[in-house]
Amino acid sequence: MFELFQDKEGACQFIKTINNVNATFAQFMDSAIFMISTPQLLTMVVDLIDKIDFADKDVNGDLYEYLLSKLATAGTNGQFRTPRHIIRMMVDLMQPQIDDIICDPSSGTCGFLVSASEYINEHHSTALYEEDHLKHYNNEMFMGMEFDPSMIRIGVMNMVMHGIENPQLRFVDALSEANNSFTEEATLILANPPFKGSLNADSVDDKVLALVNSKKTELLFLGLMIKGLKKGGRCAVIVPDGVLFDYYDKTKYKLITFSVILC
Repeated sequence: MFELFQDKEGACQFIKTINNVNATFAQFMDSAIFMISTPQLLTMVVDLIDKIDFADKDVNGDLYEYLLSKLATAGTNGQFRTPRHIIRMMVDLMQPQIDDIICDPSSGTCGFLVSASEYINEHHSTALYEEDHLKHYNNEMFMGMEFDPSMIRIGVMNMVMHGIENPQLRFVDALSEANNSFTEEATLILANPPFKGSLNADSVDDKVLALVNSKKTELLFLGLMIKGLKKGGRCAVIVPDGVLFDYYDKTKYKLITFSVILC
């Protein structure tokens, strides 16, 4: 088994190209390295994984939260676990629809996107039997942005494990000029963006700066979300309580743009 994984044309390489070499999963798994060093350790890992009931979606969520907690970079770039019951409440309030384009501009391990997919499966399962809706679900409905390579790799694994074949995940700093094409693309945004002080204005998309006139990341992300929403779009986002006052006072945009803001 160990030799099968190590082989250049073996299991590890197959996992990188599963579904389609051009698919999102293959794209972010391309640089993955098989780092289990001994056959004994591999056997132990396989035996432990074999005991996990992956049919239980709560178990899948627990697994990815655990991986996040063990990453050395977790928290250093603002990535913190959002409790699943909070995610689920936000999704239930927003009631994702079968024709939505759902985005998380700070996707991390894709917890919000996965929860939204579960809601679609629970409430619109019949519609997914229609070819057009299924194609939209697998290829266009879910959009995320993440600049940490470890996070986006875990995120795409999480999405594929939940049955979404080709999520639109972008390896990009969501606030940067490299993401300036994100304009009126999403009909629904679900997010818990990082609150990590201030950014240098030179590194931020000018269109976002024009909306919020601030260097604070929590305000910049709100500007990004307004820019990225289609007319009539809706958003649920977690923000510090100060945003309710700073953002309202400093910009000409009212918070009524957002259906829900949680503090």
